Amino acid sequence: MPSAARFLLTSSEHVPPSPPPEPLSVDIDLVVILAALLCAVVSVTGLALVARCASSRRSPGGGRPQAPPDKGLKKKALRALPRVAYAAGSEGPSECPICLAEFVEGDELRELPQCGHGFHVGCVDAWLASHPSCPSCRRALVVAAPPSR
Repeated sequence: MPSAARFLLTSSEHVPPSPPPEPLSVDIDLVVILAALLCAVVSVTGLALVARCASSRRSPGGGRPQAPPDKGLKKKALRALPRVAYAAGSEGPSECPICLAEFVEGDELRELPQCGHGFHVGCVDAWLASHPSCPSCRRALVVAAPPSR
């Protein structure tokens, strides 16, 4: 009887049970060979990862190419940046984004010309000595050096 027809039978009709499926005969040699192959693949993969890790520790920079260090602004260019005295009622932030200290009346601030961000002179000068950009927005600074004598 087709399997779709089995569902259409009423409960009064009797359906003979289907015979149990035949057990699969698995060759034990095949199982051993597949297990050995799986162990070999796992071992080779592990050894390759260990070798890669060991070789990356020997080379400088962990195997990654190193970016050249940022060159900051020269002292002449730093001196050319404008300084302003902080006034309590002035617009803008009330704390230095680098050291997180509140600005107080009369603090000397350096305002960056490209973005207008302001910082304590000592804080931003230390940053700009090694980075050519604003510490807040990372905008590159273009400073015209004062004319040479």
